Amino acid sequence: MLITPHFLTGVVIASQVPEVAPAALAAITSHYILDAIPHRDYFDKQYLTWRNILLTITDGIISLGLFYWLVPDAHWGYYFGIGALAMLPDVLALPGVFYNQFWQWPIIKQMHSWHTEILQYAWGEQGWGIGLLPQLIIISVAIYFLR
Repeated sequence: MLITPHFLTGVVIASQVPEVAPAALAAITSHYILDAIPHRDYFDKQYLTWRNILLTITDGIISLGLFYWLVPDAHWGYYFGIGALAMLPDVLALPGVFYNQFWQWPIIKQMHSWHTEILQYAWGEQGWGIGLLPQLIIISVAIYFLR
């Protein structure tokens, strides 16, 4: 999934769970649950293309904009931290974009295989219509809970 559904799901979890440990565990778990839903991530299979980079930057800006709009100032640190943990599996995979052998390291290999081959790509490639729909629904529900 894109950044925004993962991040906002983590922010919603933070808004409902005041204890750090259960919120962190729920946020990381939510990433895998959301990635099991058929969706579309990028334009191109190759990660480092101008379209994918522009999409990621735009998605990040939308995430931050919604965060600053929806979250009271007093909760920014905690909510942002838990939201970031909801993106942790994607962040851990990031070095592999630049150094392909990273995905072969012990533990990373198993996590990456489960995260991509078993969860994300088990449904096959989705078109943008059906691939964005669940993400827009997740974002809408998150906005509802955070308003």
